[in-house]
Amino acid sequence: MSNIVATQKGRTQKDGAQKDGAQKDGTQKDRAQKGRAQKARARATAQALREHRPEALITFRVSVLSQLLARLVDASVGQELGLSSRQWRVLVMLNRLGPSTSGTVARMASLDHSQVSRASFELAGKGLVAQGGDAADRRRQVLSLTPAGLAVLRDGLGGSLERERRLRACLGDEDHAALGRALAALTEEARIMLDERRGAG
Repeated sequence: MSNIVATQKGRTQKDGAQKDGAQKDGTQKDRAQKGRAQKARARATAQALREHRPEALITFRVSVLSQLLARLVDASVGQELGLSSRQWRVLVMLNRLGPSTSGTVARMASLDHSQVSRASFELAGKGLVAQGGDAADRRRQVLSLTPAGLAVLRDGLGGSLERERRLRACLGDEDHAALGRALAALTEEARIMLDERRGAG
């Protein structure tokens, strides 16, 4: 009797393993087919290539504006404060957040962790940021503004507000509100699309 039960149990386990393997193979095939279908849909015709105007795309236009504004901030804070736009962004985020880990600053400033680490190291070298350990987790580093860093912020905030004033003035209140809504919608959709891309990979 025990031999029969053992044989039946072995068959059940074998059948389960075969079923799991078949499901896994099916999932992989489905992903491969989905990838091929997406690639087929993405293939452009010769006419579409001839008519393509990248400068009309939202991604192109927003990217150009982003790069232009980054160069403007770089030039402004570079001349006035001797900082890069990335260093300035870390300072203003620390002023906004208070003492924070580099990971938190990176997330709030939309920068890579490596970019914040490098900028904070440079700022620490200038005496504008203090780097300390996290009492709860020694692997994490806590960043905070020094008195010198606060003084630099006071010196640079006027220029930042003037840039904002100029940009808002060329839009007007109605267009500025519409821009805010558009940017929020585009940001949300871009995040969804990025998650879809990462999931497909």
